[in-house]
Amino acid sequence: MKPTYKFTVVADPHYYDASLGVTGESYALRSGSDQKCLAETGALLDAAFRKLAASDTQAVLIAGDLTNDGERVCHEKMLEKLRALRLKKPVYVTTATHDWCCDQNPRRFDGDKVYHDVETVSSEELYALYDEFGTGAARDRFVTHLGTASYLADLSEDVVLLALNDDQNGKGRAGYTPAHLNWIRKTIRRESENGKTVIAMQHHLLYPHLSPLLTEHACCGDHEELLRLLSEAGLRFLFVGHSHLQRIDRYVSPKGRELYEINVGALCGYPAPMVEVTLTEDSVSIDTVHPDTFCYGGATYDVQSYLEIHAVHMLGGLLDVLAHGTREQAAKGLAAFNIRNSEAIVRRYGALLRKASMIVQTTTVGSVGKHLNRLPGGPFFDKADLRALAKVPLTDTIYAFFLSALSGEPVETGQSAAYTRVLRAAAGIPRICLGKCGKKAEAVGEELERALCEILTGGELDNNHLTVKRRQI
Repeated sequence: MKPTYKFTVVADPHYYDASLGVTGESYALRSGSDQKCLAETGALLDAAFRKLAASDTQAVLIAGDLTNDGERVCHEKMLEKLRALRLKKPVYVTTATHDWCCDQNPRRFDGDKVYHDVETVSSEELYALYDEFGTGAARDRFVTHLGTASYLADLSEDVVLLALNDDQNGKGRAGYTPAHLNWIRKTIRRESENGKTVIAMQHHLLYPHLSPLLTEHACCGDHEELLRLLSEAGLRFLFVGHSHLQRIDRYVSPKGRELYEINVGALCGYPAPMVEVTLTEDSVSIDTVHPDTFCYGGATYDVQSYLEIHAVHMLGGLLDVLAHGTREQAAKGLAAFNIRNSEAIVRRYGALLRKASMIVQTTTVGSVGKHLNRLPGGPFFDKADLRALAKVPLTDTIYAFFLSALSGEPVETGQSAAYTRVLRAAAGIPRICLGKCGKKAEAVGEELERALCEILTGGELDNNHLTVKRRQI
């Protein structure tokens, strides 16, 4: 059946302008402690927007955090890129907390110094600044107490976009005030009753992907109640960003109403996903594509390989500095990851951190398995499987889990049967060991096991290719 409408969703471009500094120790610490790129964002966006402009998609949706931290220069350059893309495709955006620097901590870098004298854009300015990319063409809109806006726009005759700004709910969390939520629910009901398919987009999660232990902080406040209310109002498809994870999950309300939440990973970090959504009369297909190559510093790079190396370096670089750096370097390394009291931590636990990091860097999966088999409740692994993995570095497995969490692709893909058996058995160890420490600890162990298995297998749904019924059955 021929498609009736096709659009593409991207999230978290986090544009960073080179004028804020791209060299020196302070920049290296900041860049090396982040999964997303900084200096390369302009080149990555150019590559992604070129591919979108040449594609058959009929509109581009961007789910917030357009800039690194709300810097005015970043907004100015981002608007230039959006206007160039709009010459080829309609563009609809929603802004988020990084677009007005909600933590009041903008930064520029010069040598070993960090300065905070960067001009930023306020939340009240964002409405007018991005009016040409959504609210200006909106059929309906709601202005929030921050001066930002949610809006309703017609994408086609029977597809509407509900672009939501969920920066604050008035109670210290992301989400909506009561008046805002009332407008959202009424809008969903009205459009659904008029035969429209409502596509919603916001920045923060409602569904805690992977596990609440990992992504609860990325969710709106009262997210369980919001999931119920919005699904029962008739919302079926919600696109979000923020967590930088590529995931798809299905929520079913107590009344049997289902909502698919598609969490789109960061465009400026591994794996730079662009989610193509194709609607036919009966179905909605969701497929992840990626930019191919990008040009930076006079060279051309494969996007996936470059971003994978950057993401792995984030973890490997910290292990290196903890294992082989001075106390001062270790403290700076931890501080770059926003770990408080890093100097005190290194003074007290520096020797332990050094030894543990060196062990992680040099040990193998097989060796770790032998030690774990000696724990109470063991053995957990077959000796033959451990022998088969005797030379597999532990760091390779750590990096594989990290990359799979970001991409939504199963760790198990392409692995040997022995490797899969060992990892599945390892996922159950927290539950077995913590189960001996009481009910609360056992519950944490069970949740950890579920999260690890989710990364191992990819979860219930294919996070990158999925086709579902367009309408609620």
